[in-house]
Amino acid sequence: MATPKHRAAPDTEFDQFGLVSLSEFLDDRFVYRDLQPVDPGYQGYSQCARLFGLDPMEIPRKTDRSYSKVAVWIVDHMQEMRQQDEVEELIFIGDTPGTDGMAFNRMMEYAQWKGSCFIGAENREAPPNLNWQAEFRYADANRWSLLADWVETLLANQLALDGHTAVIVDIDKTALGARGRNDQVINEARLAGMHKALEGQMDDFDLDAFRAVYDTIGREVYMGLTGDNQDYMIYICLMILSGMITLREVGELVKQKMEFTHLVRWISTQSDKQMSMQLRQLHDQYQMCTRTGDPTPFKQFRRQEFLETTERMGAMPAGSGTGDLLESEICVTQEVRELCLWLRERGCLLLSLSDKPREATVPHKRWHKGLPPMHRTQTHAVGVSIRDQLARIA
Repeated sequence: MATPKHRAAPDTEFDQFGLVSLSEFLDDRFVYRDLQPVDPGYQGYSQCARLFGLDPMEIPRKTDRSYSKVAVWIVDHMQEMRQQDEVEELIFIGDTPGTDGMAFNRMMEYAQWKGSCFIGAENREAPPNLNWQAEFRYADANRWSLLADWVETLLANQLALDGHTAVIVDIDKTALGARGRNDQVINEARLAGMHKALEGQMDDFDLDAFRAVYDTIGREVYMGLTGDNQDYMIYICLMILSGMITLREVGELVKQKMEFTHLVRWISTQSDKQMSMQLRQLHDQYQMCTRTGDPTPFKQFRRQEFLETTERMGAMPAGSGTGDLLESEICVTQEVRELCLWLRERGCLLLSLSDKPREATVPHKRWHKGLPPMHRTQTHAVGVSIRDQLARIA
């Protein structure tokens, strides 16, 4: 094994690189929570579920073990459509060890590919550091510019990074709104979408009370019930605030390992407690969606999230300072962009696998008429250029 080089790009201020979209370097190869590629020329979960003995109505999430089988199948199918030989390598670019790292590891175990996973999060309070684990299979970095060092080390350790290589790129807080640099604008868009949807859904909606419960439910201890699904968290918060269930009872149900679908059924049995008409309508909507396996029951929220997200892309006037862009606009991560363009030139298959709901990324035909999908919406690219370093790599 070659020794990794810890030579990062200069620790300088970030630069602007014009208006771009994610489709510039990923085309339409986006696969969201429904595991159906956006490009209709590719097949997805509905075509392969029964092949693996999976329920077509129960779509796995990134942290589910069955997700890896479907993800590998989609990658292989996209490679076949390119009329290329089989995939032999996988490299994964993300920002979260618990979801991106787990999805990568399980895909590698299932497919028996070679590869590596990069987890980035900007932290300029510490010196640049690329931390390697498991013989170069996994690296976490405190600079997105260390992506160049990562691939240079992979090449030195016998990865080809060519037409036999699949490159999976996460979206939120990776390709868009880099974690540690620009991710707070993604959070603001999501919260604004949530607020507007709930205001339109509920009379006398109390945002402060909701946020207090939401922050509690968002803790890791509740994830067995929430699945880190924003739609599920909203429902639980509303049921607590309405008195249909207490936070203590939610904690007990977590200990009992109750799934969210069972919670919705349990709420339906609480005949001694009265829901408002608006809450009843929302509950019925959740009940219908969970029965049909739809993991995105709060459609109004996700449609509003789409608007809030795309309205924060490319929204700042020409001549805005880089700091203002990072403060107010969801920006493309320039280092991820440059690496993807470089990898594409080497013949790699590039795609994005994201747990984002399709409703939050693709315009609704009625409500968002005339708007482009998120991956085709232009916004500013901001970061540190790694192009010269990539150009020097053999």
